[in-house]
Amino acid sequence: MTDDNVVVVEQGSFEAQKIAKAMSSPTSADLFNALSDYPMSATALAERCELPLTTVKYHLENMMSAGLIEVTDTRWSAKGREMKIYAVKDQVVVIAPRKKVDIRGIVERYGVAAGALAIVCSLGLAIPSTLLGFVQGTPGGVTGVTPALVKSGFDALATTSVAETTASAATMPLWIHEAVMVFFVAGVVILAMMMVYEVYSMRRDI
Repeated sequence: MTDDNVVVVEQGSFEAQKIAKAMSSPTSADLFNALSDYPMSATALAERCELPLTTVKYHLENMMSAGLIEVTDTRWSAKGREMKIYAVKDQVVVIAPRKKVDIRGIVERYGVAAGALAIVCSLGLAIPSTLLGFVQGTPGGVTGVTPALVKSGFDALATTSVAETTASAATMPLWIHEAVMVFFVAGVVILAMMMVYEVYSMRRDI
């Protein structure tokens, strides 16, 4: 028997209630034990257990609904009627305790993720600011003149005034700050949505 044949049912769940209802009667237990020997039709079960056919069919339907038995074949009676052959499912049913939603654990887990996101965003602001501060603090080769920042594609070096270079560099932290903040807010929103969905899914499965 493989793991696919093991069915875990939570105590108090709808599936567990159907199993309890199907097996609460001694008649159901007798029919189930009879089918455990070999597959049979409802008529054969009625004859073997000496029960009315309507009673046998009622309990078979309950056990079918609970997933305890299944129809494995069909045969034709002497009168030309199609008969279903019932058999016990090859499985083990385990009744497990009801799951509880660990709200605290979920919040702590996503809180750690949000903290890591905040650290990454802080580094995203600190590193460019440090580099820009280093560039702004580098003296030029000529009084009042500094090499311009190298533009995309390695543009030719040109000379500009210190004021122009400082103004150009000062605009970069604002853009970086806005980009990092957008990334941080989007990350927090996504984490919050994931947390809410996880809590909802766990509550729905209970």
